[in-house]
Amino acid sequence: QSQIRSACAARSVAAPLPQRETPRTRPSQARRLHQRAWPPASCPPPLMSGGGDDSPNEITVEYEVGETLGTGHFSKVKLGTHRKTGQQVAIKIIQKPSGSKIAMLKAEVDILTKADHPNVVRLYKVIDTEKTLYLVMELLTGGELFDRIIAKGHYSEEDARVLTITMVKAVQYLHDIGIAHRDLKPENILLKDTTDTAEIKITDFGLSKIFSDDAAGEVVMKTACGTPGYVAPEVLMHENYSSQVDLWSIGVIVYILLCGFPPFYGDNDNQMFRKIKAGSYKFLAPYWDPISQDAKDFVSKLLVVDSSKRMDCEKALKHAWLQPQSQVSTKNLFEASQKASAGPPPSARAVAEEGGGDMHTMFVDFNLDRKASGIDQLRRAFELPTETVRLRRYKCAFSNQPGYLHVTTTHLCYLGGFGGNKKLCIPLTQIAGVSKAK
Repeated sequence: QSQIRSACAARSVAAPLPQRETPRTRPSQARRLHQRAWPPASCPPPLMSGGGDDSPNEITVEYEVGETLGTGHFSKVKLGTHRKTGQQVAIKIIQKPSGSKIAMLKAEVDILTKADHPNVVRLYKVIDTEKTLYLVMELLTGGELFDRIIAKGHYSEEDARVLTITMVKAVQYLHDIGIAHRDLKPENILLKDTTDTAEIKITDFGLSKIFSDDAAGEVVMKTACGTPGYVAPEVLMHENYSSQVDLWSIGVIVYILLCGFPPFYGDNDNQMFRKIKAGSYKFLAPYWDPISQDAKDFVSKLLVVDSSKRMDCEKALKHAWLQPQSQVSTKNLFEASQKASAGPPPSARAVAEEGGGDMHTMFVDFNLDRKASGIDQLRRAFELPTETVRLRRYKCAFSNQPGYLHVTTTHLCYLGGFGGNKKLCIPLTQIAGVSKAK
């Protein structure tokens, strides 16, 4: 359900910040830091709580409205089936906000209506009623890209290169029609379906903004938004910024694709922010030893603090690493790292807090942490009561699938790390009824 919820981009537009706030400092590991929205004030109160989704005639005449695929803070998504063609779609139902937020919601719709690219989620139809907005969208059932990589078990630098080409071309298309995504991250890179040849799709334009050329050929965007681990330094430094923020985010994503952990981390928010603003990262051994020099050069030319010196999409696509003649290894990085690594060095332990050491293990750990690192994410993932507090987290396995067991004040929750997102949730009141435990 969480895969489909993400696939349908079941989130609304993030409210712009009236003022930027200083990020709060609290201990946290690197992968966990990646997930908390920054700044906290950017999260408006929920727009809907589960009701108000009686579909209008414009929807029901054309589509049979089925089960709820997912819910978010701001919307819910239902399965729709076209009555004549049988085509399945995702019907995103958003209760319209009041006041100035209507304009923000309209901006998201304008973005989706404007985009028509094979690697960008499609918006087929918009139904605007007095209180509710209905978006008939492309249904994505393949889940998240990172889940597929882990489940596949075989992953090479060539695979990462092909994915990067597709991602950069899609972002170039968006920039060419005047759209900056501004919140590119693994959660927003999904797959069309479950086939091996499924197309990747960029989704969730909740933080996107249409920008227009000014006299200098660039318009600046001042709204601080994004997810901390992927956000460009110019955003953290409260400077005017442009669509180049997306290229920084691509650099972070490609770094993770090639080694299994993020480039920027720290014991608290401020440490990580300082590293991002300084562009301070390393290609740690032995994790980067199998990776080509061209790939490292590509990443280093994206993770450039000065946005004017950072590659844009056109230059990125001309880089040596992305050329057809580029000599890129097809060797399984998961298998290679398992043989090469005798455990992570101290500098990598800050990223791979549970140990492990090989790329596959770290990729699994990173993938799990980004989905349920904070209590808010855990509550959403398992639909826990609002008063729930997490007490402890344990690394474990279920049916040979690695994952985490979260012990909360109300439930025991298990989240698996492979594709399929295996989840189990048991209320503490029912623990006495559990027949077996290990």
